[in-house]
Amino acid sequence: MKYCKPLFAIILTISILFIYTFYPSNVSAETLYSRYAALIDAESGRLLYGKNENTAAAMASTTKIMTLVTALEICPPDMTVTVSPYAASMPDVQLNAYPGEQFRLEDLYYSLMLESHNDSAVIIAENAAYFYLCNNNDERGQIDFIEKYDNSTIFLSKLTEEESMKLVSIFIGLMNSKAKNLNLTDTLFITPNGLDAENEYGFHHTTAYELALIMSYCIRNDDFLNITQTKSYTITDLSGGKVYQVNNKNILLDPKSGLISGKTGFTSKAGYCYVCAYKDDERTICIAILGCGWPPQKNKKWSDTRFLLALVSKYNKKALFDGTLTFYIPVNNGKKDLCRLSSDLKYEMLLCDEDNVSYSLILPEKLNAPVHKTQTCGKIDIYINDEYYYSFDLFIVDDIPKKSFFYNFLKIT
Repeated sequence: MKYCKPLFAIILTISILFIYTFYPSNVSAETLYSRYAALIDAESGRLLYGKNENTAAAMASTTKIMTLVTALEICPPDMTVTVSPYAASMPDVQLNAYPGEQFRLEDLYYSLMLESHNDSAVIIAENAAYFYLCNNNDERGQIDFIEKYDNSTIFLSKLTEEESMKLVSIFIGLMNSKAKNLNLTDTLFITPNGLDAENEYGFHHTTAYELALIMSYCIRNDDFLNITQTKSYTITDLSGGKVYQVNNKNILLDPKSGLISGKTGFTSKAGYCYVCAYKDDERTICIAILGCGWPPQKNKKWSDTRFLLALVSKYNKKALFDGTLTFYIPVNNGKKDLCRLSSDLKYEMLLCDEDNVSYSLILPEKLNAPVHKTQTCGKIDIYINDEYYYSFDLFIVDDIPKKSFFYNFLKIT
């Protein structure tokens, strides 16, 4: 019997560890080391778990996911790009390209995302802005060195710092326009590489929630996924004189197990940052963490991400509606007394057992004839945990003409 108490203590300890490991929902957001975090459903954008998720914070090199997707949407991948003196002057981490050196644009995407090279970000920004201006005549007036434009990018090797910064500013404008189009309200890009910066509008920042939304947009681009899933890549400049080897720093990357993309970041202001995407048969999830410690706490971002990934299994696709909903409303002075409303709904979303879904039906008391088929009339509001989530419109199924005098006369006789 003398071994019973120690054995019981061991069993109890193992049980507690099991509960903590496999049921992380039992603990609060304070379990996370990160100052800011968001776990979202990438398909709907719904926040599933957050910690200060709407607080503006520096984002470091996680910026580069927007740099990449913006360039991918503007430029052909085989475009030749030239290194400017300004780009070559960027601080570490660097590819260490030199002014005048030329590359295929696509090759620098791997430098940007696998090793997070700051000079590559500026090379991409300058050359993408150049390509954009060449193909948008209305925008060329933004720069005063337009006479240098031709069918080659070699002139970029002779730009002054001021001229380079003008090109970078044009590209940053495209990044911010993209953010606006994604309905992001608290994201400001000032640099293409994520280095800390400020201007008259504020500091270079986003929120954990909006960074996760950006990633949810980026992973819809197959080229983005192919680049960020590459383990290693060899870059050769177009002269063939130099070879660069780059390796992916995303240690959690494992598409076979669901972690399909990610990007790290660090600056003295931002701390350690990470954004990633997870996908399986039922779910597509994006995670963003910002301010996850400073040296020597480099690995905290990985443990925080694993914690958030453990929450994913709680959420499963459930049908909110599955079929046709029908409602009826009285019609004044119509050839039919009742108007039929319908909505053919087949809608699924990620929910956990703790989620409470409720509905609010909004219908007019009566309609006045005539009413017309497919006209919207009324809606169903969906609430999750008492917070408004989404609305579905209801449609009139049949035309109902207004009663005429002749119609009423025949009914009377």
